[in-house]
Amino acid sequence: MSAGGWPGFARSGLLALTSLAALAALVALPSPAALAAPASGRAPAATKTQPVPRVEVAGMEPAVREKIEAAYRAVAAAKTLPPADAAASFGEAGRTFLRYALPHAALPCLENAAALAPRDFRWEYFAGFAAKLKGDVERARLHFQRALALKSPFPAGLVRLGDMEVQRADLEAAERAFTAALAFPDTAAAAHFGLGRIALQRGDARLAAEHFEATLAAQPAASIVHSQLAIAYRRLGQADKAAKEAAALGKEAVRFPDQLLEDLEEVNPSIGVRVEAALRELQEARIALAKAAQDFREAANVDPKDIRIWLGLGQAQESLGDTGGAEQSYRRAVGIEPDNHVARLKLGTLLAQRGARGEGIEQLKVAVRLRPDSKEARFNLGNALAQEGRLAEAETEFDALVKMVPQDREARALLDQLRQDLGKQQPAKEASPPPR
Repeated sequence: MSAGGWPGFARSGLLALTSLAALAALVALPSPAALAAPASGRAPAATKTQPVPRVEVAGMEPAVREKIEAAYRAVAAAKTLPPADAAASFGEAGRTFLRYALPHAALPCLENAAALAPRDFRWEYFAGFAAKLKGDVERARLHFQRALALKSPFPAGLVRLGDMEVQRADLEAAERAFTAALAFPDTAAAAHFGLGRIALQRGDARLAAEHFEATLAAQPAASIVHSQLAIAYRRLGQADKAAKEAAALGKEAVRFPDQLLEDLEEVNPSIGVRVEAALRELQEARIALAKAAQDFREAANVDPKDIRIWLGLGQAQESLGDTGGAEQSYRRAVGIEPDNHVARLKLGTLLAQRGARGEGIEQLKVAVRLRPDSKEARFNLGNALAQEGRLAEAETEFDALVKMVPQDREARALLDQLRQDLGKQQPAKEASPPPR
């Protein structure tokens, strides 16, 4: 097995011009149809569709269960239909799954619909939303980009794309999207909120405060904005204003019209509550992480030698998608305590995930040396070695791990795979003895 065939790190605990110019830069993307068109001019081959995973329906209300089963029947029937009709069947099934907040089933349906009807922006947009609910930021970003390439202007799509770019820590791309959305009255408040978050991440507290103030001027009920404005005021040294904003924090999100999602709510009003709750939880989590990161930075100014601060900051930055910042924080932690196995583990894992496997492996080796009983360190080291093609060394680490934790099925499966792959490798041929 080649190094590239090995999975990424599976252990979840290892651990965002003018308006017209910005809009033009966004809508200049090639359409999905253009991307898929064969260069030879021949008709494309039949579109390959993805399987749709089953969801557990036993605990659902009878009326809901029937709609979910009907969606699965539509999926099965789509395989026998011509492309346009199949796209409609997949798309409507995906919308049904999305109505009941089932993104794992919705996403492949909607991606199938988008592949079969590559000029229909709705399927790309719904697929982006499903990917967002699933937590797949890169996939959501790609679908929102494609939706914007197919429909212009599309203010709601600009806001969705901007949010994804912020989560990816691509602040320039996020700024382009939100600046374009600022040109439309319906999305201006959401655009101000996005631009304020970007300014805050860039360290421009004054500009951030201006954008957050504009958001609240347009939507006074958007109480989720107060915590961000409090951070901006605190950085500006306006302690009284910061305290007032912190006290006003609530859970009401910044709103903007989104007709496609509103159509879902008309069919099933309860989806509005569930989707809004899911989005609010995501937004609140990111705001809490951003606040935690700022608190760690402020603590570092007081005591820069406290390793806990740098480990905590690195974890918050990693969760926010700022992998470059996280790497620097973990390096600071290693510099403070070179024999701290957690610091070595965090840095090594992150480096390996970012593709710098050579250095990542060395850091993970130190972590294992410092704590030979660390299951997490051994698992990550073995995984990085396997991805690097160093299968024999990886086998050694997984063998030790399985001996430590015989019940770890994932480690045992990887060990079996490694041994199978090593058995397939041809042994080096011995040189023939020289003729006598």
